[in-house]
Amino acid sequence: MRSSEMPASAGYVHSSFSEAALRSQIVDLAQYHVDLDYLISAVSGRATGELVTRLKKRKLRVKDEIARVADELRMTGDSAAHP
Repeated sequence: MRSSEMPASAGYVHSSFSEAALRSQIVDLAQYHVDLDYLISAVSGRATGELVTRLKKRKLRVKDEIARVADELRMTGDSAAHP
């Protein structure tokens, strides 16, 4: 995956996703978050401030997406525990 692309599953969490799919999505998003961190570090001294700012904002959106998917996973677990 190129570091400028979010994982294909990002932003498309549905309650019908299995717990395994949600966990996989979190892993993908977490890796993308790390990739962005490395990219930001690599370009910080050479890129424009605008590019670094955009990358940092994207990294924050990915972090928010991880939290959203984790919430979805918790809800899925809660609904499975309470049929």
